[in-house]
Amino acid sequence: MPELPEVHRAERACHEFLVGKKIIDVETKEDLLVFCEMPHEKFAELLLNKTVTETGRRGKYFYFLLDEGPHPVFHFGMTGDIKFKGHQSFHYRRKRPSSSSWPPLYYKLILTFASPEQPEQPDQMSSSSPSTSSSSVIVAFTDPRRLSRIRLVPSPVLSHPPLSDLGFDPLQDLPSVAAFSAQVSSRKCPIKALLLDQSFSAGVGNWVADEVLYQARVHPNQRANTLNKEQKKIIREKLVWVCEKAVKVNANPDEFPKDWLFHVRWSKSKKKKVKMPDGNEVIFLTVGGRTTAVVPAIQKIKGDVGSFVEKIKDDTDDNSEVQEDEIVIVKETKQNKRVVKRKIVKGDEFGTGKKVSFGNLESWRLSGLF
Repeated sequence: MPELPEVHRAERACHEFLVGKKIIDVETKEDLLVFCEMPHEKFAELLLNKTVTETGRRGKYFYFLLDEGPHPVFHFGMTGDIKFKGHQSFHYRRKRPSSSSWPPLYYKLILTFASPEQPEQPDQMSSSSPSTSSSSVIVAFTDPRRLSRIRLVPSPVLSHPPLSDLGFDPLQDLPSVAAFSAQVSSRKCPIKALLLDQSFSAGVGNWVADEVLYQARVHPNQRANTLNKEQKKIIREKLVWVCEKAVKVNANPDEFPKDWLFHVRWSKSKKKKVKMPDGNEVIFLTVGGRTTAVVPAIQKIKGDVGSFVEKIKDDTDDNSEVQEDEIVIVKETKQNKRVVKRKIVKGDEFGTGKKVSFGNLESWRLSGLF
């Protein structure tokens, strides 16, 4: 899933190419999941002929401020993306290069922009790369898995859900050392689960949380309220450091520090151990319902970690990528000694969830995990 650095990159691209331009054409595809709060036709109607005056980001959301509200707010979900026609695609860990065909596959929304001095007929728009402030721009929002969200929010956008429900953003309003420490100490969940809670730290996802805790030398399953003063301080420092490092290189993983856990955390092998450049072994656990990379040599847990153990169902091939969007948790309850399987399907942004029970199989759509 795109996390704070990747969303920051997308928002900055939108700021560079779209601010000051007028929306002269809107094409939408019906999708009751992606357009989650109104029909897609109404969404298109409310955007047409509006001008983008500013863009912004908070956590994993980015948004356009228009000359007249309401304003579009976007969340990538697991596989959302933006594509500029005639421009190299911004991508998140794709296994193969994305196609340059237009319109792109799985598009949900296509916006055509024109500068104020340009004609406002979409068929006269240039298809060249949006390389200058006077260029026309055509941008698409795509999502093959339909877990992204597009909605319109009234002014001011930060004072209305979903943005008003978010916690602090590590690059925008990081709490003081004392405030951060107090918030962490008040929670009994594993520290990684807390970092993933968007009402606590907006923008932190799975790889960022793993990297922060690796750099801080803290075990992801350590209970938040058992961390000492120094551990909480260094987690706060590394949270900012990791995000700043990633944003500085425009979320290009090839330019991340070579000793980061990021480079080895995506794969696990049944036959070959995964190791860091220094030779330390990397193991994979489940914490907060998420696949978690841990280096036991330097990330040691202290005290109680909880009353039950979560296990990842291993149905991947040798040397295959860890599957992060479907995890099966096996939990034995003390009441009746039965096994309850819960299939976690990453969906919306907050964890109210919707549960459908089929005997011992409970299918959850969870969102507070990212």
